[in-house]
Amino acid sequence: MSIAITPDIHLSSITAADAADITAHLQDHEVSRYTLLIPFPYTLEMAHEWIACVADDVERNGRETIWAIRESSGRMIGAVELHGGSAGKQHVSEIGYWLAKPYWGRGIMTTVVKAVVERGFREYGVRRITAPIFAPNAGSGRVLEKNGFVVEAPLLRLAYYRDGQFYDGRLYALVREE
Repeated sequence: MSIAITPDIHLSSITAADAADITAHLQDHEVSRYTLLIPFPYTLEMAHEWIACVADDVERNGRETIWAIRESSGRMIGAVELHGGSAGKQHVSEIGYWLAKPYWGRGIMTTVVKAVVERGFREYGVRRITAPIFAPNAGSGRVLEKNGFVVEAPLLRLAYYRDGQFYDGRLYALVREE
């Protein structure tokens, strides 16, 4: 399955063939530095383990909630996830994402987040999407704000611990219009 985002960008399944691209992109500490779940340094073995977890998640949930972000050549340049939220069971999901540094500043992630949010509301029955971020991650904050997310709460000291340092955070949220 492929989800067209722009003429040059689409979302699709993550496969074992993506391991080398994932590993290469996540060797740049700037990409993972404001994330909790992406270790640094990142190894090929970690990529294979994550890909296996993604496949298990699809099998368990019966649908994809994690997608590869791809350029027109098919090369993986990032990932986006909408986790939580099960129609009739839970109405809240959380969005997370990363993008390879050479693609920053092009509006790609803003457009990707818009498409994934719309999918969550329309197809997954989600009513609320949250996005906790590290406070210094201004780029991620701009992506969310451009998509209508608002800061709901500051996440003060001890919220995030990364690279031997504590960071404040911000909790963003977007609620589906009725």
